[in-house]
Amino acid sequence: MSAALDGELSPKEEEELAQHLAECPECRAEFQDAKKNQIIIRERIVRVKAPTTLIESITRLTSITT
Repeated sequence: MSAALDGELSPKEEEELAQHLAECPECRAEFQDAKKNQIIIRERIVRVKAPTTLIESITRLTSITT
């Protein structure tokens, strides 16, 4: 289900999932709950931009030198 929520299914897999959800009320309810939770998380997530000095420091520390 997480692959479906993340848009990672092939068209055939999406079709198979849709067919299963149409026939299985338990899975349909679980999928709908998962979608609601995903929406809530996306709405409430706080994105923070890392300070430039931190980015530069990480870049320096992870650069491969020859």
